[in-house]
This record gives sequence, C-alpha cells and structure tokens, in this order.
Amino acid sequence: MTMYLRSTFRCIRDLCGASALALLLASCGGGGGGSSGFVPFVLPPAQTPAGQASVTIDDDAQGAAPPTRISATYSVRINSLADGFFAVGGNCTTPPAANTSLDSTGTVATTRLSGGNCEAGQTLSLTLDPSKAVLDNATLANAAPWTRSYAIAAGPQKIGGTISGLVGSVVLQNNAGETLTATSDGAFEFATAIASGGAYAVTVATQPAGQTCTVGQGSGTVGTNPVNGIAVVCAANAYTVAGAVTGLAGTVVLQNNGGDALTLSADGAFTFSVPVAQGAAYDVTVLTQPATQTCTVSNGSATMGAANVTNVAVACAANTSTVGGTVTGLSGSVVLQNNGGDNLALNADGSFTFATAIAAGAAYDVTVLTQPAAQTCTVSNGSGTVAAVNVTNVGVVCSSAATTLSVAASPVIVAVKGAASTLLVTNTGAAPALNVRATLPGGWGAVTVDDSACTAVAPGANCTLSFSSQAPYVAGEAVSIQGDNTPARTVTVAFSLKGYLVFDVPAANVATVVDSADLSVLPGPYYNWGTGVAVPGAVSLTDGAANTQAMLAAMGSGTFHAAGACKASTLAGLNWYLPAICQLGSGTPCSAAGASVQKNLIDHGLGWFAGTDNERWSSTQSGASEAWSHKRTDGSATAKPKATGQPVRCVASVAW
Repeated sequence: MTMYLRSTFRCIRDLCGASALALLLASCGGGGGGSSGFVPFVLPPAQTPAGQASVTIDDDAQGAAPPTRISATYSVRINSLADGFFAVGGNCTTPPAANTSLDSTGTVATTRLSGGNCEAGQTLSLTLDPSKAVLDNATLANAAPWTRSYAIAAGPQKIGGTISGLVGSVVLQNNAGETLTATSDGAFEFATAIASGGAYAVTVATQPAGQTCTVGQGSGTVGTNPVNGIAVVCAANAYTVAGAVTGLAGTVVLQNNGGDALTLSADGAFTFSVPVAQGAAYDVTVLTQPATQTCTVSNGSATMGAANVTNVAVACAANTSTVGGTVTGLSGSVVLQNNGGDNLALNADGSFTFATAIAAGAAYDVTVLTQPAAQTCTVSNGSGTVAAVNVTNVGVVCSSAATTLSVAASPVIVAVKGAASTLLVTNTGAAPALNVRATLPGGWGAVTVDDSACTAVAPGANCTLSFSSQAPYVAGEAVSIQGDNTPARTVTVAFSLKGYLVFDVPAANVATVVDSADLSVLPGPYYNWGTGVAVPGAVSLTDGAANTQAMLAAMGSGTFHAAGACKASTLAGLNWYLPAICQLGSGTPCSAAGASVQKNLIDHGLGWFAGTDNERWSSTQSGASEAWSHKRTDGSATAKPKATGQPVRCVASVAW
C-alpha cells in the first residue's frame, strides 16, 4: 500500500503538479483544511491508462465571496479550448468579464474574472467544462463540469459627501461617535465603514466661527455601495430684514439688495424672506410704486449686525404734481390763480410754477386774477386733470393796445468816454407805449442805453433814452427805437472824439475824425491845391496823411495851398492833414465799401457841410496839373486844375 501511494504521489507531482497533489490530499483528508466551495476530483487508485488524461480544478475564493481566478490543470498538453470552456451566469446587474489563457507548459488553463456589478441579493454562477479542452493525443478520464453558485452579500461601506462654503474649521460626527475635522471645501469620508443594513447619522459637532453649517441627506441606512451624497453647506450667520409700511393705499413692491421682492397691500409690519449674512450690506428700495402714491424708504440700508433688522420704515403718500407754464409779452405785473387760489404774481416773461402741488387725478384751472396795466393776458391749456407728471404747458400771452412813437429829428452824437447823450421819444398814439427801447447794431458792444424811464409812456407823454459809449463807432448803421406795442422808428447815432465826428475806425484804439468846419485861415476860405507841377507821392486814394507829407515836401508848409493850410491847423492839439479822395467820398475812383466822410457822415446829415460850397479839395492828385475834388451833394470825384480855389476840410487821427 505504501509503495502504491508513493508511486501515485510521484505521478501526480510529475504529471499534474502541486495543485493535483493538494487536491489528492484534500480527498484523503490530508493537507489541512480546504476552502469552502471546493469539490475535489478524486483520481483512481491506479495510474491513468495510456491515452487518457486527468484534470484538477482550483480557485482563489475566500469565504462566501466569488473567486477572481479559476485554474484547470491537465496531465497532458492542451492543444486548444473550444467554445463553452468557461461560462458566467446568474442575475448580476453586470456580470464580470471572463478571460482564459494557457500557461507556458500548455497544461494549465486559467480564467480570470474582472469588473462587473453584482449587488446584494443577486447570484453569480460560474461553470468550467474541462471537456471543452482539446488535448494532445489523449482523452479526458474525468470530464464532469466544475460549477459554483454564489449568493452576493453586501459588505461594510464608507460614509462621506462634500462640504461647500466653509470658512474656518468644522467638526462632523457620525452616529454620535466618530468625528471628522474639515478646514476647506471638498469631499470628506469617515474612516470607519458601516455594515450593510446599518444606520448612519452625520451631524455637526462644532460649527465654524461666524458660520452655520447644515447637513443635507445626512442620515439613512447603509446599502451595498458607499454613501457619498451627504452635503454639508456652510454659510455666514444671517439675519432677517424687516420694518413697517404706513400710509399705503394700493400695492407696493419692495426689494432688498436688488432682489427678494416683497409685495405689500396694507399698512403694517413686513419681513423679507431671504436673510442677510452678518457683515453684508442690505438695501431696501421700492421696486414698484402704488398707482397713485409714492413710497419712500428710511433706515433702508446699512451693514447687517448680529441681530435682526426691524426698523426699516416705508412711508407712502399720494402723488402730487406741480402746475406751471410760460408767460410772454408781459409789461408790468399780472396775478394768476389756480383753482381759485394759490395766487402767483409775475413781473416778467418766462416760466412760472404755482407753489401748491395738486394730487394725481385732481383738477387744475389757471385763470388771471389781476391784469397788468394797459395789457390783456389770456390763458391757454389752463385746465385739466393732473396725471403722474408735472403740468408745464400752461400758456399766458399778454398783449397791449397799439400806439405810435416819434423821435427827435436831430441825430444823437455820443461823446466817447464822455457824458451821456439823450434822445427824446414821444408817444403820439392813444395807448400807453410799453418798454420803449433802442436796438443797437451787433458790433456796438461798448455802447450802453439807459431805457429805465421808458417802461410805460402815457399817450402824449415822452421819455428819454440815454446813450453812452467807451469806444467809437461809425454812424453808417441805423439804430431802431421801438416799444412792445409800437412800430419801429430809426435814428442816426454818431460818435465824437475831442469834439469832432468820427467817420472811420481803421484800427484798434485809433479813430479818424473830421473838422467841424472848413478852414478859414488866410488866405482862406479858398485855397488852391498847388502849382501845375506833379508832386511825387501824392497819389494815394486812401492815405491822406502820406499825400499831405508829399505835398509839404514839394511845396513847403505855407498856408497858400490846401495841404499847408491843414498842416497849420492846431485845433484840439491834433495833427490835421488834407484827406485823400476816398476818405472824402465813395464815387469813382473809390470803392463804395470804404469808410468815408460822405458815406458815414454827410449822407446821414452829419458833418456840418451845409451851405453853398459844394466841392472841396482832396490830397490825391490825378495828374501833373490836376487833383481830385470831392462833391458833397453826390459823393463823386472830379479832376480839377490845381490852381483852382476851393474850400478845404481837414481830418486827423485820434488815439483813444
């Protein structure tokens, strides 16, 4: 018997390997305890006959858990494995994958299981059919399939989840025992697993400073998978914002921090639903006003402290709008009324607004209580119903009865930087003349007119307009005299420097004046231009001063000729000279656009040129024996012999 066993062991060891030896020991009760679920194949006591092969099957199962490896060890080489060699069955949610391979000797076929999802209560069955192996010149003596079935039992599972919003440190606890400290957002997991079917209950053992953490989905029963859906949400300590509304008629919608809308329809206390974190701002505003009211918020914004806010005050009052408009044409004073009261006195044109506001939906009615003297004011758009906006389109138009004016016939001569000159204006009509005034040319910025005495001129009465100026201007433009209710009249206004009329302002701070009379010094009052000899340089049409200098250089400074006579004049201490032809007139050969005595003085009845003498010498020669003479009646120029005796009118430049 001993010899038989030794031979058998040697055969198993050599042909089948250690696994077959262990299998034999197990069948005999030797080799120690075997794993549960292992069913040994017992070899026959005699050596396998020639041409036959044997197989031994083992696995790595531990306890009741399914194996991950199943090996079939044959006594001969395996040529190939046919379909159905290994099969996975049962009702697992996802069966594991089976992958079979041969070792280097070709005698061991190993199947490895991986993946899959078998949950508690499900069954996994495994089958290895050794007959599906095609052997090398041998048939299998023991070809019964290897089959196992495993009931899946759940194991212990870890408990965890995620933390968000954490600032500081929080201590969590499970089942009032194990604790876990977290200092940042993210996933957490308790170290101790809980058996399937056991309870878990996660709570906050210690809150972070200044925050409150709440646990969501923190309790339940452990299943077959880890618990990882617990949510711990931390937020700053928060308090409510509340207050009271008064005077509300209708519906108002409040909001806090641009949201958390709160609709109120009656007076009383209110509280916003969303708390505000300690240290954060709150700002209560009106999102939607009541239809006919305006609600205002006080104590509505600040920084949240460590207690609920209860003092926000919302006061509502009826909407009101002002009534106003514009008055035009007013001279004097008019008194308006709204709704038979709220008197409003106006003294000038412009916009107006009644002092008392009118409630939305109420009526307004603007009327004239007291008309201005000599005027009638009428109201347009004066009545209606007040809406949600101010009334601004009431029109009050005041008009006066027409009348006429007359002005003094003499031109007004204003002494530059001297005493004011006056113009007498008379009301020649039957109604008062209102706001009589002078309208000056646009460039006369240094001229001022005092019309304070002419605001209301009675029929047949007169008033005085006073003119003063700090600079000279030419009198070429007419000045309009007009009242609010009169046609315009025109008057000539001229300017004087050192007592002489200005006819040209050629440069800043320089004006050209003309003498107030013809020269009468000997041998005047008539002078010849000179001899019949050409005078070099006396040909300028506009520069009389240069012409005069040329004449004096050629003929001397005696008073027998026109230029010498002007040079000899000492009036007002000025340097007088004989004017050029275009300084006197504007006819050929002159341009009509130039400044001249004719255009700016004579044509306006100024310059004291009346009398029988019609022509005067200029300083511009027209040829060797002739010079230009100016005709005052039409401003034309005539070439005359230089020996002709004619009057002379001198001009001078004045700095001011």
